Amino acid sequence: MFRSQVELNGEVPPRAMANVRNTVRYKLEVPAVSRWKDKRNGDEQSVEGRTRDISTSGAFIYAQVCPPEGVAVRVDMVLATIASSVRSIRLNAKGRVVRSEQPTSGGGTGGFAVVLERVLMHGGDGILDME
Repeated sequence: MFRSQVELNGEVPPRAMANVRNTVRYKLEVPAVSRWKDKRNGDEQSVEGRTRDISTSGAFIYAQVCPPEGVAVRVDMVLATIASSVRSIRLNAKGRVVRSEQPTSGGGTGGFAVVLERVLMHGGDGILDME
C-alpha cells in the first residue's frame, strides 16, 4: 500500500500531508472520475475532471465540483489507450481528499488533492494490485 510516512491510525492528517512531498510527481493530464459519499445525506456524488499531476501516493485533479477535505474518494483514470485496440490502461484507486480548492465565482476551475491508499491498475489481460 502506498502511504505517506505521516500517518495516524490509518488517517492522514490534512495539514501534515500538505507539506510532505516524499514522492516524485509526474505532470500527467488524463480523464478522471471521482466518487464519494455526501456527509450530510449519504448520497453518492460523482464528478468528471482531469489530473494535473500524479505520483505513487497521490494526485491532483481539476474539477468543477470538489469533494470536501477528509472524505474518502474513489478515483478512476484512463492512463493510456492502445492504438487500434479497445484495450486501455486504467487506474482505479481509493483514497482520501487532503486539500480542496473550490472553483472561483469568476468561473475558474477548482481542484483537489487526494492521497491514494489502494491502487489497482488494469491493462491488457491482467490486474495489478499495488498495495
